[in-house]
Amino acid sequence: MNWKDIASVVGSSAPVLGGLLGGPAGGAIGSIISSVLGTGNTPDEVAVALASNPDAAVKLKQIEKERQVELQTLLVQAEANRLAADTQVIVAVNATMQAETVSEHWPTYSWRPFIGFMTGVMAFGCYFVLPLLKIPVPTVPETVWMMFGGILGVASWFRGKAQADPANPMPVKG
Repeated sequence: MNWKDIASVVGSSAPVLGGLLGGPAGGAIGSIISSVLGTGNTPDEVAVALASNPDAAVKLKQIEKERQVELQTLLVQAEANRLAADTQVIVAVNATMQAETVSEHWPTYSWRPFIGFMTGVMAFGCYFVLPLLKIPVPTVPETVWMMFGGILGVASWFRGKAQADPANPMPVKG
């Protein structure tokens, strides 16, 4: 068992503590909870105390009330960390796409448009051409459509964002 496993139990009495317990600060918050409940610093011992001690919910609410500013600061920091990580991922994807766009090798700069064209051909063929020819439409797994949609969505969004930026001189290819 880990701290995330008991986050919902804690969150039913103290939502801020439960939210933090399920996140990256779970160990620190767990140690605070365990010290107030008088248990060992393990999720298993805290879970037993929460289930067997009727005063545990009151103690959790008391922790949340007494340390409200500190807990809110931790929540804000956790969200800032998550946003920073998301931003790093977006920057890395954007840098990769820009490097692909200016590549001199056709497979590197043409794979995204190829996926786009193939998705269109596949959808048109499966759902328009085959029924017109009275050929049974094959079952295309949902994950295939999700894969193509994800690739096209990300590629289109970044490409459109880059093209809309007047300070970004985009080459014609790609």
